[in-house]
Amino acid sequence: MTSPLGRIELYPQKSKRLIGIKYKDFMTLVALAEKRDLEKQAEIEKRKIRLIASGGGRKAEMT
Repeated sequence: MTSPLGRIELYPQKSKRLIGIKYKDFMTLVALAEKRDLEKQAEIEKRKIRLIASGGGRKAEMT
């Protein structure tokens, strides 16, 4: 059985029947969801408490 996303990508002309919105609108929605996910991950990283701050730690010794 194929996934719904795979079916939509194979048959974009049938997306209106499958999910109720046009393929172009669906792809816009997916892009917005990906953007929101990246923003959310950045916010989580910003709030993360670290023992050693980024850029901290022992410096490399070059001889």
